[in-house]
Amino acid sequence: MGAKRLPGTAAEKPITGRFFGLGVFFAVLVPGAVAAGPALTIERALRLAEDYAPWQRELGAEADLAESRALEASVWPNPRLSLSQERFSAGGGTTTQRFYSLSQEFDLSGQRGLRTRAARTRAEGVRRDADWRRLERRARVRERFYTVLFQQRRAAALQASLERLDRVAAIVAERRRAGAASGYDQHRLERERATLRARLRQARAERERSWSGLRALLPDDVDLPASVTGSLRPDQVAPLTRFREAVAQRADLQRLQAEARSAELAQRAAGRAWVPDVTVGLGVTTVDQPGSDGSGSLLELSLPLPAFDRGQAEAAAAGARRTRAEARYQRLLARARAEVAGLWRQTRELGAATVEFRQEALAKSRKVTEIAEAAYRAGELGILELLDAYRGQLDARLRALAMARSARVSWTELARTAGGVRP
Repeated sequence: MGAKRLPGTAAEKPITGRFFGLGVFFAVLVPGAVAAGPALTIERALRLAEDYAPWQRELGAEADLAESRALEASVWPNPRLSLSQERFSAGGGTTTQRFYSLSQEFDLSGQRGLRTRAARTRAEGVRRDADWRRLERRARVRERFYTVLFQQRRAAALQASLERLDRVAAIVAERRRAGAASGYDQHRLERERATLRARLRQARAERERSWSGLRALLPDDVDLPASVTGSLRPDQVAPLTRFREAVAQRADLQRLQAEARSAELAQRAAGRAWVPDVTVGLGVTTVDQPGSDGSGSLLELSLPLPAFDRGQAEAAAAGARRTRAEARYQRLLARARAEVAGLWRQTRELGAATVEFRQEALAKSRKVTEIAEAAYRAGELGILELLDAYRGQLDARLRALAMARSARVSWTELARTAGGVRP
């Protein structure tokens, strides 16, 4: 939207409230008005972050490591092949005796089965932990994406305000040549423009830094557009009961439950340590001596005597891990439910306040600006009053953006705290 070109002298060229009000308002608040061409959406950013190969390989390797430990716990010990030989002399002759045996250890207490189940339960907890880390990564992507969007909209608001002052400066210069404005008006406008240019450069620098933070979470081999697009203010929030029901299904809480179950199984296994593992060996023995030789079968049976170590330390450690996991679960569940309730109310209030502010304060600021423009054209107001009206309208726009961003931050934290449920 551009300014009208009207005939007449400089004093007859009005500063239209329509251009200064609605034009800049839509340039700031309408998605896609910042930059032409395709822009990065939050959906695509989340897909790219999820497909980030090093991140997926890291999580996959951790799950594979946990699974390998479960496999290690389930494997039987290898059989043992023994060969021994004894040689001694007696009665002027040499006697040689050889022993050949194959032995295998057997688990009679069921510890191996319990330890295998404990390791598999730990592996399940590792997978739940990976799910939670994915959820937190999505939350970081959302946070950084909407920070970029906010900085982008903020820079667009400052750019639009600066362009408006550039046009006003040209009009004031023409009015000055016509004797309808003083040199003070022009110098005061120049100072205001310099301030806005500095604020604009600062906003662009902050936007570039935010963009770098978002880019760090995405694959570096993907060409991305130069801007983002989306709605800064969140949509309607679902009922609170939906989040209360979803909290208990959070991946990090499921991980603690798996950790408690694994510790309980390990404790049961340690409690059976008093039952020894029996090693059974079968083999043959041969005897070579002068004038005769012979052979026979060999049976070996061995077992440790649990006189001192009966798994007391292992059972105590497993019990402590179980107690710790259960206590953490209860503590985090209670805290999550309380946080969800607070974030839900905060998100709804901030969203409603943002809508109300846009409908009332922004409309009133546009009206004030139109009145100030008309009064300035009529000579009833000076440049200071006009600039004050412009600053008020810009501040209202920036405040609306900041309120929408606060609502979005609360929305993102609500989704994360509820375990990924979309508000």
